[in-house]
Amino acid sequence: MRTIGIILIVFFSIKIYAQEPSKRPLQIDDFAGWKTLVNTLISNNGKYISFELNPERGDGNLILKHNNKSDTIPRGNHAEFGPENDYLVFQIKQPDDTIRKAKRDKVQKDKMPKDSIGILVFNQYRLVKFPKVKSFQIPEEKGYWVAFTTESEPAKKDTTEKAKNKKAHKQPGDNLVLFEIQSADTIVYPNVTEYNYSKKGDAIYFVQQYKDSVNTRSVLNVFDTRNGSKKVLFASEGWIEMATPGESGSKYAFLFSQDTIKEKVYALYFGTSEISAEKIVDGYTQGIPVGWTPSNNGRIYFSEDGLKLYFGTAESPEPEPKDTLLDEDKPKLDIWNWKDLELQPQQKLEADKENKRTYLAVYHVDLKRFIQLADLNVKQVFTIQKGNGNAGLGYDETPYLRASNWTGKSDRDFYLVDFKSGIKRQMVTEKSYVRLSPDGKYIIWYEPADSSYYSKSTDINDLETHSLTKVIPVNFYDEENDRPMDPSPYGIAGWSEDDRFVYIYDRYDIWKIDPSGVRVPVCVTKAFGRRNSTRLRYIKLDRDLEYIPSNEPILLSAIDERTMSQGFFSARLNTVKDPELLMMDKYWFDGVNKAKEADKIIWTKQSVSEFPNLWSSNLKFDNQEKLSNANPQQKEFNWATAELVKWNSFSGEELKGILYKPENFDPNKKYPMLVYFYERNSEYLYRHQYPYPSHSTINKTFYASNGYLVFVPDITYKVGYPGQSAFNAIVSGTQYLIDKYSFVDKNKIGLQGQSWGGYQTAYLVTQTDIYAAAMAGAPVSNMTSAYGGIRWGTGLSRMFQYEHTQSRIGGTLWEKPLLYIENSPLFYAPKVNTPLLIMHNDEDTAVPWYQGIEFFVALRRLNKPVWMLSYNGELHNLRSSSWADRVDLSKRMFQFFNHYLKGKPAPEWMEKGVPATEKGENLGY
Repeated sequence: MRTIGIILIVFFSIKIYAQEPSKRPLQIDDFAGWKTLVNTLISNNGKYISFELNPERGDGNLILKHNNKSDTIPRGNHAEFGPENDYLVFQIKQPDDTIRKAKRDKVQKDKMPKDSIGILVFNQYRLVKFPKVKSFQIPEEKGYWVAFTTESEPAKKDTTEKAKNKKAHKQPGDNLVLFEIQSADTIVYPNVTEYNYSKKGDAIYFVQQYKDSVNTRSVLNVFDTRNGSKKVLFASEGWIEMATPGESGSKYAFLFSQDTIKEKVYALYFGTSEISAEKIVDGYTQGIPVGWTPSNNGRIYFSEDGLKLYFGTAESPEPEPKDTLLDEDKPKLDIWNWKDLELQPQQKLEADKENKRTYLAVYHVDLKRFIQLADLNVKQVFTIQKGNGNAGLGYDETPYLRASNWTGKSDRDFYLVDFKSGIKRQMVTEKSYVRLSPDGKYIIWYEPADSSYYSKSTDINDLETHSLTKVIPVNFYDEENDRPMDPSPYGIAGWSEDDRFVYIYDRYDIWKIDPSGVRVPVCVTKAFGRRNSTRLRYIKLDRDLEYIPSNEPILLSAIDERTMSQGFFSARLNTVKDPELLMMDKYWFDGVNKAKEADKIIWTKQSVSEFPNLWSSNLKFDNQEKLSNANPQQKEFNWATAELVKWNSFSGEELKGILYKPENFDPNKKYPMLVYFYERNSEYLYRHQYPYPSHSTINKTFYASNGYLVFVPDITYKVGYPGQSAFNAIVSGTQYLIDKYSFVDKNKIGLQGQSWGGYQTAYLVTQTDIYAAAMAGAPVSNMTSAYGGIRWGTGLSRMFQYEHTQSRIGGTLWEKPLLYIENSPLFYAPKVNTPLLIMHNDEDTAVPWYQGIEFFVALRRLNKPVWMLSYNGELHNLRSSSWADRVDLSKRMFQFFNHYLKGKPAPEWMEKGVPATEKGENLGY
């Protein structure tokens, strides 16, 4: 009987297993419904949490979590909690179908359906909506009113006899609506051209404009949110712009001009709740450069204490002379001069920014003193202490701009700028990593020459330079740097109170260092990170805090370089001991955000098989709660798994990589394999990749779901030999997997890479026939022609890229011509036996389009199987908005690899091509 029972149990189990429905592979049509989780928020008291779930195509939802409940708001987005935790305000998009229909009907942009605003008041759980909303604002404190603008309704036509004799003038501005949370009352002000809430919530400043046939009249108003009253502060014929309150709302400033021409000259006005607005700075103010005035292209803001008013100045605009020439009579050219600091393409790209450039100035409110801070050399000046500081850091990049085109460096000369006098004192020269301490007591910089940090007091009586890290027996530079350039530092975690200590990262740990050089440096994490190959990094939970509290526990993120596990530790920086483990697991953690007034945090957790859903907990990661389930449909699909693999390259170096397998993997079967790469990716072992149409690369989850193995090897480089370095890493890793695992079909292995990965793909197919098919996105094929080209997205020369950065040649074309040729796939085109698919788009602003063309026409002439996809008007990677192009690329890549690696029939576009005469009609799938 016992034996029979066991047999029955086994039979029953087998029967149940056999009846369990098998999971299906992902299809490209499944992409549209996959959701992403964005814009996560937690209220100040930690009781409310919101986030958006948006599909790749279609309408998303705003989700609100509170008291173990969940509310869904269709099409809600860009939400904000009221500072008193009493409401949620958000925009409501128009339905996707409505927008698409309007586009099909060719509705003009200004007449497209408009978004609405929703305000959900918690105590009554009342939802109020308003249509045609353009923007909204709430303050950081005392948000008793919500301010928003709505589109003005067209004025009713006046048919009276008197109106017929008057020329109609469209009034400027929108309706400003002020909504009181508790009473639900609204106040509407028309013709509002701008509005600004004070940070502490006491006041809303807004400008109204009224126009007739001759004049424009501007009125500056303040609305007192405490008593609901409005007061006119300033009114005059002319234009008010950039009306800005101080933090409390009792002080304000604005620009004003009475010029009627387009090129207006402005003056800066200042006022308080007790003092009427008066002009404080114009083109005649003492200390302003000759011909300069306050500019409406800058930004106006007060220091936190209200004692300083910052704004931008610039050369006064000149009226444009009347153009009497015909367009055909004007020469159209760019003049390239060898003395130019920037190449013409860069100048043209930045022309608008330069035309609108402003130079920081400050007005000392109590002293009634104007000081110009930035100038034509020191164009950038940065404030400290939320603007309260009496000094700032400025820099001059002019001496190094011309050389940066081939050095790739961002060197600058740094100055300490005194805000009371405007005097600039040069502190360091030809540096790129320089910081001013939060209280302004020290300048600290990283010196590439000896890979060390140095400091200098800002006290004029102390000129001594202090070496901070030179004697510490660990490296503070990127230990894995393999580019022909100075390695970057790991950076500064922050400062202690009163600038007493600076906290500096090495590869793994945090060091507490006295910037005065008196006290001995200590590793506050007690070398725990280095002993355990675990990188520890500070997480700033209070965004308003300018220093790291030394006597309170702080949160550290952690990643174990051996296993790629991640997690969190707690530490105190006033002690030297091992940090306290809070959580460590085989996941990727991200997006930590703390409630301002409670010890509650939200964060995301993801792995290859687990979408990055939102979780909450306390600061110890106790009482964890999962808040979202973005894609429950995932359980229906055959997914991917991932594992870390290690092998020795052909040069003997141990390397890491990731091997993705189908969820229903069977070790007794043979699988085709795709090899994808860029530089180093093993750190992303636990990153999730949801299914979405390609911007340029394969979707690893999608291919694994469809029965592919996907191998992602790390690559390390030898200067001068980037191509051979890629070969050593990628081919050795491929061969390792072939030799180790019988389930890898050695005759069905493909390559795919984009940009730098595209170059490496193109190079590899000239060096080996181990791969049955390859896809190269935007590849450099000829380094000799690419070297002298332009990165059109920035206007920069490509020289620095080859000499010092990613391409890693380590010298000029004329110094090392053979290395440029040796690393160029084009010169080895006759050796290619691997079918190659290229994508190179005609508006690529990173890698010149002709690089793909050069390789394509060479292989075509040699009768090699090659195809090139060139998406019209697309950049280096397909834009997120280009849904049709991304789906198309996903289909064609999938068809290409399925044909060569799975034996599927070749589609028409591969067999016959698609003639230009059939473009847009025949896709050739």
